[in-house]
Amino acid sequence: MCFNDGPFLLIQDDQETALEDVASVLALPGKVRLVDVFGKHRDVVGSIQEIDLLNSRIVLA
Repeated sequence: MCFNDGPFLLIQDDQETALEDVASVLALPGKVRLVDVFGKHRDVVGSIQEIDLLNSRIVLA
């Protein structure tokens, strides 16, 4: 069974960011690195609290 309701959402506090072009999510000490299909990356301060595959969400603490 495959659920594909669009991109994953990155949720931090009250902010939601669609991860449309993100190819990889890397958990690093104190931050999460988002890498797109071209290799460009963006770091977000926080740590992964939950990955909800059913609802396509990654929640940061």
